[in-house]
Amino acid sequence: MSASAATSEASMAVEPDLEARRCTFEASELRWVAQGELIRLKLARVQGSWKLGLGSEELPLSDVRSVSHLGPGFFTVHSSKLGHFGLRSDDAEATKRFVDSISKRKADYERFEQYEQSSVQSYFQYYAKLVNQQNMLQDSVRTSTYRRAIIENPDDFRGHTVMDIGAGSGILSFFAGQAGAGLVYSVEASSMAEVVRLLADTNNFPGTTFEVINKPLESIQDEVKGKVDVLVSEPIGTFLFNERMIESYLCARDRFLKPGGKMFPNVGNLCIAPFSDAVLHWEQSNKNTFWKNSNFYGLDLNAAVNRCSKEHFRQPVVDYINPECLVSKAHVTRFDFATITVESLHEIEIPFVFDIYQPCLVHGMAGWFDCLFEGTNASITLSTAPWSPGTHWYQIRFLLETPLAVNAGQQIEGTLKMEANNIQSYYVRLHMQIKGTSISSEAPHIDLKDPEYRFYTSQNAYIPPGTPSHTQQNQQQANGAQGYQQTHFAQTQMAPPAASPQVQQQFGTSAGGPAPGGTNGFAVGGQGQFGEAWSAQSTMDAPMSNGVGPYCGGMPLQAAQF
Repeated sequence: MSASAATSEASMAVEPDLEARRCTFEASELRWVAQGELIRLKLARVQGSWKLGLGSEELPLSDVRSVSHLGPGFFTVHSSKLGHFGLRSDDAEATKRFVDSISKRKADYERFEQYEQSSVQSYFQYYAKLVNQQNMLQDSVRTSTYRRAIIENPDDFRGHTVMDIGAGSGILSFFAGQAGAGLVYSVEASSMAEVVRLLADTNNFPGTTFEVINKPLESIQDEVKGKVDVLVSEPIGTFLFNERMIESYLCARDRFLKPGGKMFPNVGNLCIAPFSDAVLHWEQSNKNTFWKNSNFYGLDLNAAVNRCSKEHFRQPVVDYINPECLVSKAHVTRFDFATITVESLHEIEIPFVFDIYQPCLVHGMAGWFDCLFEGTNASITLSTAPWSPGTHWYQIRFLLETPLAVNAGQQIEGTLKMEANNIQSYYVRLHMQIKGTSISSEAPHIDLKDPEYRFYTSQNAYIPPGTPSHTQQNQQQANGAQGYQQTHFAQTQMAPPAASPQVQQQFGTSAGGPAPGGTNGFAVGGQGQFGEAWSAQSTMDAPMSNGVGPYCGGMPLQAAQF
């Protein structure tokens, strides 16, 4: 499903229906007994939530605890609202299809059972450590923005019932208490729930009661009494959707939020824009250098060079982006958390068309997000854009192994596709094409869960104004989620500064002499190493550059000479 379709989908979608009789279990006879007339069963999505229709009654699918197909034409349903009941139909095949359909839709509310258990275990182990909670708390942009969003909307919290999903250290629960909430359910599946309870007991929140629920949101049964007025959560991962925690946020909406209740945040805007950064591309292209060894203890390793290159280009690069690297206005896709479905996030497709500002080499796609808190009293925005103060989410870049050489005024079109996987993340595919030509390039398989944190691995990493220094953040996050990766890269893959002699030597020369724009890292003389895209563009006698500014590739390329 495309992102645009996901956010503007029809208010109702209906699965094939079924006629059946409702049954109750007669304990004295030890059997199910049909009662009443035939009723029509239907499974329909209404305003983003799936509901099981039972004649004139509607049962939210989020309230269904289990569905069991016990025999031809017969199945049972156990719900928190209607208890345990059976349904019998004369059409065995239609019954099987209907039960399969319910089970498929219900699986959206049992997410952790679908994931690889090793991924789930490491996920909760990570968030159970105070050092990792500290890392997030010390992100002053994140923490202060959430506090503003809550405190500056007192009408949404004062005296109300609040649920905090994925509470972590409980910071959002406590902000809700400071805003005057009457009852706060702090839902935290890891052992960090003990810290939430400890801090709630040792701080003063007059008029606020905290109920700590130490289990996944999807496993809650009777711990929550009725519906809540407000949901708060920080379900955000890299590129907004990594970790797939937003799906739990939506499950909480379907199960526990009153009609018309508030969500903080209520909107996520996913932003993408093409970028030009020759230094970054050179760094990634040369991480295969170790394998270019024809005599490693008597072994020739060169056969592994191509695989090494593919592995590095499959990694998204997470760091801060100099805004000058962006070569077009950002494309923004809005995700309304009040209406989108869990199902719509399993496959996200974003088509795009960009007008390119300047002649350049497009090295890939940059991404970031904004979250909106549209409350009754105030609207607050949490931005992770390149021109905003840095956060622990940084920004992200998806690299093309073969860049596209584009002139000012030309357009880049294509799609960015995200496919959810069972390790709580996404595989990303990026296709970019110069509009009106056959010239294209793509990154066919990017693993969103396996990023390179370049902020820690490259001396060329950009630091936006107002952001804590590299050293401070390195100390704060050395033991973080990717700490082992960051340390390894820092020790073995550190790229030299762009202007150092090492880099200049690595660039080599083209057949016609030194490669124009030396910091680009590609020879553009006789053999045109950019491949089809470069060759096709160069025959047009088009001047090209590789971006602007010290972090975007250095000096402009001269006109290609052939």
